[in-house]
Amino acid sequence: MQLRRHQEEFDNIIDGISRGSGVRDIVCHVVPGGGKSTLAIQAGRLIRAGIADKICWICPRASLQDQAERNFIDPFFRKMFGHNLTIRSSTNEVNPSRGTDGFVTTYQALGVDRERTVFRDFERHRYILVLDEFHHLEECGEWTTPIQELYDRAAIRILMTGTLSRGDQKRIAFTPYSGIGNLFTPCFKESDETAIIRYGRKDALRDRAILPLEFQFLDGVARWRKESGKEIEAKISTSRYDANQALYTALATEYAEEMLLAGTAHWQNHKQTINHNARLLVVSASIESAKQQVEILRHRGLLAEIATSDDTKAAVANIKALKTGKLEILVTVAMAYEGLDCPPISHIICLTNIRSMPWIEQMVARAVRIDPLAGPYDDQKGFIFAPADKLFMSLANDIEADQTESLAILKQKKQVAGDGQGDLFGDPRPGITPLSSRLITPKGHFATAPLLGEVLPMRTQRELERELREDIDGHVKRFCRVYACKIAVVNKELKELYGKPREQMTVQELKSLRSYINNQYKIPEQREIIHTVLAPRWR
Repeated sequence: MQLRRHQEEFDNIIDGISRGSGVRDIVCHVVPGGGKSTLAIQAGRLIRAGIADKICWICPRASLQDQAERNFIDPFFRKMFGHNLTIRSSTNEVNPSRGTDGFVTTYQALGVDRERTVFRDFERHRYILVLDEFHHLEECGEWTTPIQELYDRAAIRILMTGTLSRGDQKRIAFTPYSGIGNLFTPCFKESDETAIIRYGRKDALRDRAILPLEFQFLDGVARWRKESGKEIEAKISTSRYDANQALYTALATEYAEEMLLAGTAHWQNHKQTINHNARLLVVSASIESAKQQVEILRHRGLLAEIATSDDTKAAVANIKALKTGKLEILVTVAMAYEGLDCPPISHIICLTNIRSMPWIEQMVARAVRIDPLAGPYDDQKGFIFAPADKLFMSLANDIEADQTESLAILKQKKQVAGDGQGDLFGDPRPGITPLSSRLITPKGHFATAPLLGEVLPMRTQRELERELREDIDGHVKRFCRVYACKIAVVNKELKELYGKPREQMTVQELKSLRSYINNQYKIPEQREIIHTVLAPRWR
């Protein structure tokens, strides 16, 4: 299994640290979708080398916690990197690792860690600190102060991001800058203690690490009234001075539904004729509009759910359902645009008026991941449906330029190799498609495609803990119901026996407890004989 260039560079840096290079900070600027999440796994080699004891991975939201935890138990990555490490999701808990090699938490959780439980664990162990999408940390921001303590204490620090800029143009924490006043840019520099890895879109395309994108732009005419009472009408693509108003109006009126249905129709046709595993992501302008769009899709017989910027259990569950194939359409606002790793996403319908370049780059990157179930690399691409406004099309032009250059280099290398296979990307299907303002709307009507068979992912440490606790709780309740004794008395006895509550036990401790109660708190199959053997101990 061949590593991508940034993964090879990272491996070399880790080897150097193991040999005493003195590097403490590794800064990784990796294009969204390029595969930076594996770097935390690769860093685990420092535990085996005796440089560190545990890993602390911090990410922006709970859905990414689950994703990070699953990466460590993914059979593909275990084989690829030859590791057997595990981490667990934690939220300011005592002993956050619970018998594993580390834990993953969120910036928000650490921001309210008033008891400093995580910091106390950093005092006890040598940690590798992984700050994922660290551009979320504003210099001197509310999350940055508690994380600064961990940053200062960590043995090794890994800063990873897909973009070195913020939508609000504020400075990023732990980032050096050059410039004057508001004109400043990040300026990380290599040193004896700092290693820097840069892996851009061109690099990823050359490595065939991400898919090329095809943009489908839909123009429209918006009409709105100004405060003065004057009515304005303009095309989205040609509006200059009122571009924001035109786009806002279009996305708040009938235009948004027309784009939603057109993009959905294209996805359905693609799913039926090319890739049966394809899934659709809709990025909406607000929670209210997202709810409306879900209803529009459901009204047409399509199964769609919502995951808004509110990091709720329902949103996390819906993202998980999209990944496992129980759900094929997800409508989101801001929650899923960054870090959502779901390779079957082939289509994105952009119904948001946010025009921050880093934000848009992160959003469209949800469709660049290679789906192993969708056939050869050359037969895959991501489709982006978007308004035909100048800012969005400007970004698309940049992406197209990267794709054209990278794919041309690949084609040239293939021809020089002289393997007799001809054009690398084949003919008549070209490797890239020029940008166009034409919207492809397939013939036919909307229909509900059958859902794929359920994919059962491996269980994370957190899930194993929850299942074991539920199993133990259920056994105790059944035992107490059968023997007419008090649950609190039994739970107290078990807590005294093991010296801690079940909420603080590791997986191995929970397994031991479950085995103990199965042997010592047996539940007879026949209730009729119970009262003759009942001891007064739990009454």
